[in-house]
Amino acid sequence: MSLKKVFSIGCMALLLMGLGFISPAYSDVDGKIDWVDGYVSAVGYGGAAKGNMALSRPLSRRAAIGDAYRNLLEIIKGVKIDSVTTVENFMVTQDIIRTQIDGVVKGARIHKEKYESQPDGSLLATVEMRVCISNCPGTTTLVQALNVEQKDDAPFVPSKRLQDIPVVQTPPPPKEYTIVYDKTRPVTGMVVNLEGRIFERVLLPVIIVEEVGDSPVTIYSAKSVKPAVVRTHGVVRYADSIDQARNNTHLGDNVMIIPASKITKENMIVLRGEAARLIKETTAHGNDYLSEARVVISAQ
Repeated sequence: MSLKKVFSIGCMALLLMGLGFISPAYSDVDGKIDWVDGYVSAVGYGGAAKGNMALSRPLSRRAAIGDAYRNLLEIIKGVKIDSVTTVENFMVTQDIIRTQIDGVVKGARIHKEKYESQPDGSLLATVEMRVCISNCPGTTTLVQALNVEQKDDAPFVPSKRLQDIPVVQTPPPPKEYTIVYDKTRPVTGMVVNLEGRIFERVLLPVIIVEEVGDSPVTIYSAKSVKPAVVRTHGVVRYADSIDQARNNTHLGDNVMIIPASKITKENMIVLRGEAARLIKETTAHGNDYLSEARVVISAQ
């Protein structure tokens, strides 16, 4: 990256900070959404012209932080809340969300920084900043800023819910559909194994069953979780593998591992009827691990 471009980006970032969220779309945003570890990160670059090194370092750092703020905002705006809503959509329709996201970005923590002297004697600063998605004590998270515990389910989510139906007998599942857990002890959490199926990770996933009764049933969504838990912990965690999911201490020591049967065009995860029956049984008698968001979605 040329020093000229660095200065240009840095100046633009500082201007954007003053204007709030009025920003153009950029194709060269440097950062990522890490759903497994639960953060959004962005890298910013800032340069200071040749001169007194004692002055160059804070100047280049300030420009890099401004650039990282701008990149964080662009990445956060693209986070999917559910299959039809992005953070940017939410910001457009709700001024308070816009203000709260502004506060989250400005409160981002610096994860790492470095400084490199350039051949012309100038100084280039590189700063990586992170925003926590959920469950980070002592800091405002993205989930908290979005007030997602107040958001209604999307229109396509089945209105019939697991708690509204009795435990029913369902057709026997195929032999290859195996649900694993220790039947001698209370279930403490649930892992849904996507088994490599394509699923777009979102803040508020929906899990349903199509084989119970005469219409689909919602097994799990944000409305299954206590509002206070949604606000502090979020609705779900993600893992890249079952072993990684098992290591999530929030799930407890007797996890029910359930294979998904498919993903709908609306990006809802579908389980078989046998899973609905077992979840209904194991969440009874005050052991509602779903309401505590003890749920991990594993890629495979």
